[in-house]
Amino acid sequence: MGRESGPYLTLHLGYREAVISRYHLKCPGCEEVFVARLGVEPTRGTRFYLPCPNCRLPIRGSMSGTELENHRIDIECDVMNGSDPEPPGTRVVTINPFVPSLYEADSFSPSGAFPTMTLVEVLGHDVFMEFESERHQALAAVQIQWPRVRMLFQYYLQGNAQMFTRIAQQQFGLDWEPSTAHHRTTVAYQAMGMVTTRITGSTGSRAARVIDRFALKHTSAMRRHKEHLLVIRERGKESAALERDLFTELNRFIERHEAWEMGLLVRFVGPAEQAAFDDLVLYRDEFSTLRDLYQHGFELACKCIWPLVAAQNTVKRGRPDDFGGDHPKSVPVSKQTRSLAQFDRLANAHKIAYAAQVPGWESLGELLDNKQRNTIGHATAHHDLQTGRIVSDTDPTGMTYLDFLGQTLGVFEALSTLAQVLRACRVAASPDFGVTGSVRLTV
Repeated sequence: MGRESGPYLTLHLGYREAVISRYHLKCPGCEEVFVARLGVEPTRGTRFYLPCPNCRLPIRGSMSGTELENHRIDIECDVMNGSDPEPPGTRVVTINPFVPSLYEADSFSPSGAFPTMTLVEVLGHDVFMEFESERHQALAAVQIQWPRVRMLFQYYLQGNAQMFTRIAQQQFGLDWEPSTAHHRTTVAYQAMGMVTTRITGSTGSRAARVIDRFALKHTSAMRRHKEHLLVIRERGKESAALERDLFTELNRFIERHEAWEMGLLVRFVGPAEQAAFDDLVLYRDEFSTLRDLYQHGFELACKCIWPLVAAQNTVKRGRPDDFGGDHPKSVPVSKQTRSLAQFDRLANAHKIAYAAQVPGWESLGELLDNKQRNTIGHATAHHDLQTGRIVSDTDPTGMTYLDFLGQTLGVFEALSTLAQVLRACRVAASPDFGVTGSVRLTV
């Protein structure tokens, strides 16, 4: 196994340094020597792969290190650096686990030789700079802000009011004391929402519209309909375990952010750029880990949809359990629900359909795309290292790895959006409120 650093070429491109490391590698299969130009960035741990240009055998590797001086790259083949100069005609390939790269490019290629510069060319300078700005905003939120939010939320879940107040005031500059349970709920979720919004980014995000539309419906229903208030309070109390699961899952996503953060790029690629992106591949090898994250997140998000349909039912028909005749076309007659209890037992695709049919919440059907979930979650789904696509027996065409990361980002956005929806129910269930008193909520 090779454990040797090659010579580095560093390009300064605005927000980050693009580093190219050059390796002479000997394929463990065909034993041919070739040159691999590897893109390098600071990382806590990245798994990548590169197909041998001669026999196409996938060769796996990993890299870690937050500074160039301590950066370490391990490749599952012999590294021939320091041996005799390469003979004429030696194949050269370019692999970058951090941005999509053109495999066939070598250092003399007119395009593709420097993956980050290729990205600038494909997206255009202005769009690229917007992408870089949102990407680095997300990285800062993960590295700097989330650890403080995680500590605050853990004290909130523990019910440690003294330490919660201390952290809120010291770390977040809160200039008042959140002395009640519903105040602490509000502060905790606002801090969480601040960070998850920055991680998701603003381009292509529909979270604000979903939350704003829900806030209007929920507040109206709580003020005007006693039955809705009582149902939300009762269900809100039962959601304590769901709240903890949500926080745990969001934390899992953020801990693995480095593996899926390039999914943000999908939101900057328009129809005009898509053809160029079809020639690029993101050479990461973390599908098994991220599929587990994706599936757990998808399932949990679907458990948090009920407050949306409850608010819609009450606003339209006066009762949270009254679904009337508003059933999605995709839901068979035998599966059409008549109560929230029945809704809880629906298949995930049907839960999503009930929410997505409401104007303003259509994006949930896109973030939680059940067709894509079937491709990703199928028992035979795997990352084909020959093509760079996620495929299965039932979907041999599948999707690109970059699109898979975009779907993973979508599940994270759905989770963080529905966390703010659940927050309203947790506030309503606070012991600070009496059984019959009204509640004014700011979602």
